[in-house]
This record gives sequence, C-alpha cells and structure tokens, in this order.
Amino acid sequence: MATRRQFLGTMASAGVALYAAPGLARGYEEVELPPKSKIGVASTAMAMHLSGLGAAPAMRDDPVRYIEYLRSLGAGGVQHAIRKDLRHARAKLEELGMFYEGEAALPAHPDDDLSAFENSMLQAKELGANCVRAVSRQPPGGNRRYETFATLEDYRAWEAQANAVIAKVMPIVDRIGVGLALENHKDRTADEHLAVLQRYSSEHLGALIDPGNNMSLMETAQETVNKLGPYAMANSMKDMGVAPYADGFLLSEVRFGKGINDQKALFEIMRSHNPRINFVQEIITRDPLEIPVLTEGYWKTLPGIGAERLAAFMANVRAKASALPVITGLSPQQRLQAEEDNNRNTFEWAIAQFGAA
Repeated sequence: MATRRQFLGTMASAGVALYAAPGLARGYEEVELPPKSKIGVASTAMAMHLSGLGAAPAMRDDPVRYIEYLRSLGAGGVQHAIRKDLRHARAKLEELGMFYEGEAALPAHPDDDLSAFENSMLQAKELGANCVRAVSRQPPGGNRRYETFATLEDYRAWEAQANAVIAKVMPIVDRIGVGLALENHKDRTADEHLAVLQRYSSEHLGALIDPGNNMSLMETAQETVNKLGPYAMANSMKDMGVAPYADGFLLSEVRFGKGINDQKALFEIMRSHNPRINFVQEIITRDPLEIPVLTEGYWKTLPGIGAERLAAFMANVRAKASALPVITGLSPQQRLQAEEDNNRNTFEWAIAQFGAA
C-alpha cells in the first residue's frame, strides 16, 4: 500500500493539490490514512471546499468523496446536509467508522410548507444521525442580531415568529425520532435560548452549543456552556481570538489552544450532561468579525447588558488581545490551503487531547 507521503507526492507531480480532491475518489484506497480523531467537522469549517472555490470541485455534489476527504484529514465524524446518494454515503460512513450529524433548514414562517424540513429529517435518519443542526432563520441577508434588527420591537417580533416555527415543527421531529439541535446563532442570548428549550418536554429537542457565538453578545464561553449544558445535544466547538478595534472588538476563530477558551474543558461540561454527545469542530477560515459594542446601534436590540458587563468584557479583550488570522488578499488556492491546514491541525490537537478513535 502506498504511504500518504507517496500519495501526496504523486498528486503534486500531477499538478493536483489534495485540497482540490479530484484524485480522492479514484486514488483513495491507495492512501495510508492518518490516525482518526474522535471529533467531527461542521460543514461551515469546509465552506471554501464546498463552494468550489477556484479550481477545487464542490464536494457538496459528491458526498462519498466529501466523507473520504474529511477522513483523509483525520476527521472522526461529519456534520453536513447530505441530500443525495444516501445509501452509498451511509455505507462509506460505516466503513470508515465515522459518526454523522445532519443539518436541516427551519422554515422562516410558521405557516410555510414543512415538507422540505421533514425530508431533511428523514434523510438524516436514513444516514444514521442521532440529531440535526438547525438555526432559527433571520430575515434575508441577516445572520447577527445586532446587524439585522433596527429596534428591539423588530427583534421581539422575529423572536415570536421563530419560536412559533419551533412549535410547528416539533410534532414532525417527535414522530421521526431524530433530535433537533437548535444552535445559539448570534440571535438569542443564552437565557433566551434556554427559555425556548424549557417550553418543551421532548427528548428530541436540545441545544447545539456554540461556545464562541454568544461572545458577540458579550457572554463568555463558560457562561453560554454552563447555561445551555443541561440541554446539550450537539456543538460547534471553536477557539476564539479577540482584539480591540475602534468600534468595539474583533472576534475570530483560531486554532485550538491559540485563543482564550479551553475547548476540552468546555466539552467536558457538555459531556457531563450528555455522555453521548459528539465533539464537532467549527473553525471557519475567514477574516475577523467586527463586534461594534461601542456603537449606539449595537445596543438597540440588547437591553439589560449594562455598562459594567461592557467594561469587564472589553477589559478582558484588551488583556487577551492577539494577532488574528486574515484571508483577504489570499489567492483561492491559498484560501483552500489555509482551510485544510486549520482542519488538519484541529484533528491533530484532538488526538493529542483525547487519543485516536
């Protein structure tokens, strides 16, 4: 069997980088795989490869190749919306001993057609998922509460609508029997998120905890995990780097151990509540996000945080500031390589922390 080094050398001599992955489907069996970590990877950590950036083919169109590529990096699991070739995808997951978590798009309105959501849940079940990641959809073009809504009234109207959607889909979720893991997605504070989860007694509704997201709402990762931990069903683990800028602070995914959050300790809190929870990493390779906490607009939808919390949070930012990764100016090939390097590094970290799978 060829070694991984020989495989990479062959691909390079042919002018094909591994991150472009066209050779994996035909040459995969010749690769001596690296040790398999115990953690999986979120689709957002693979955004550049899935988009078909530059010369790399979009792996979203070939789930088997996508799974093989992730395993070639050291991944132990996949969190992704697989919509085609389900039988072969599941067979590949089982062959490689990788866990699977699905993704499902919640409807935007409670009166929307629910068939697409139901199909997503059924597909996830067919693939052997124990849960799917879901996010309450904000208006088109919006991903962050403090950027999307101009007033608190606008936010509360959206919140009521988003919560009504969850009520509408829960009978489907319970009937299919696959967990719905609702992510804190820079939309609800941990307390607001907790209030939604507490409305239901269903074992099939839980939290997908992202320890980094609510830092944009000036919660520490520990606060978010401690509050949502009793409902932990899934996660998007990410270490975060911070730095001040004129209107507030910059927030950026960084390699594990380089940021301000202890990923292993945060995961252990979740696992103490749910021993079966998987560890899924979500290092998104991108420019830092600007969190404009020193502007008037930021506060319009976030009453009650207070000047004391702002001062404490910004003091921590200044004390722990570091240089943050930037991809602006990189070529498509360099961006693909940066994404691959980040993912590979994270799986190596996981093996050092938890051992190989």
